[in-house]
Amino acid sequence: MRVDRRAVWTALLAVSAAGIAQAQPQGMQARIEATVEGYGNLAPRGTDKPIRLTLRTAAEGMRADFHFDTGGSDVYLLKRNDEPRAWWISVQGRYMIPANDASGPYWYDVQRPCDNVQGRCTPAQGQFIAGRLAKGVNYDHARHGPDGTTRGTLWIDSETGLLLAYRGTHGSRQDSRSFRASRVDYEPLDAAAFAKPTTLHVPKGMTD
Repeated sequence: MRVDRRAVWTALLAVSAAGIAQAQPQGMQARIEATVEGYGNLAPRGTDKPIRLTLRTAAEGMRADFHFDTGGSDVYLLKRNDEPRAWWISVQGRYMIPANDASGPYWYDVQRPCDNVQGRCTPAQGQFIAGRLAKGVNYDHARHGPDGTTRGTLWIDSETGLLLAYRGTHGSRQDSRSFRASRVDYEPLDAAAFAKPTTLHVPKGMTD
């Protein structure tokens, strides 16, 4: 599939909602291989097929590397927990664009996941996802549903609270979005992966 990168970057600039604090267990780190579908903060316009991504989350922040083609990753989203804004970064294009990150949340309270969603919740059937037993939650009228969705179903790791999958809708048009992990590794991550590049160009008119 050939992706119109200009259309993708135009869509990425449209991300405007602020992310919320994650209920990440202290010291917990995770690397997730996943697939996202539908227009959203992790599936921008300009694509018409599911997008594979590698998502890493640690105390330093969150990084999502996108695999648009069969080749290596070029575009990634970086959100450091010590900074108010996120960055869309293109190593090939040698530039980075500041944006408010509205993806996630990726960590939930296992016993009270609805506290993170801030909406109406009911239990949903659990599943085995990426080799993990996942607890299901139906949510509606959510203020902080995953990836900006307001209604849908999410599944979290029943031991850690890590988001393993969701499918939901957003906005008045009820645009559909989804995320599903295919592999999860709880492993130490290289802190360098969360470092903000210092040599890339920030387009004129866009400041930190």
